Amino acid sequence: MTNYQDLAQTWQALNGLAPELFMPITDDASLAQATAALRALDREMSASPVRPHPLAELADTAMRRILAYEAEHSPIPEADGPMMLAFYLDQKNLTQQQVSDATGIHQATISQLLNRKRAFAADHARALGAFFGVSPAMFL
Repeated sequence: MTNYQDLAQTWQALNGLAPELFMPITDDASLAQATAALRALDREMSASPVRPHPLAELADTAMRRILAYEAEHSPIPEADGPMMLAFYLDQKNLTQQQVSDATGIHQATISQLLNRKRAFAADHARALGAFFGVSPAMFL
């Protein structure tokens, strides 16, 4: 049977040892503190030869709390094929013609894909995925 008095004392001791891992994440400042604490915990666990590390579940719990906060306060929008193609063109500083030359997809087709005037075909996704080094699913 659970001894709640002992549990309360242990919980208070844990909070005193690593408050950043247990405090509520309520704003960007507490998110930064929790993230820094998780990074420090990860470094500690990585330096240890013990596997599985006895603090792995604590790290997992901290990560889930951080991810939950970020999902609620900084959601990542869904990205579709045209958005991904535009992103990769921008990130790699490429022109449509350069991608056309490298993939064999006509430049006009790339323009139509970017402007949502044409749907991505499996062949387009495969060629673009191979060129950018990502899964073809990124474009479908």
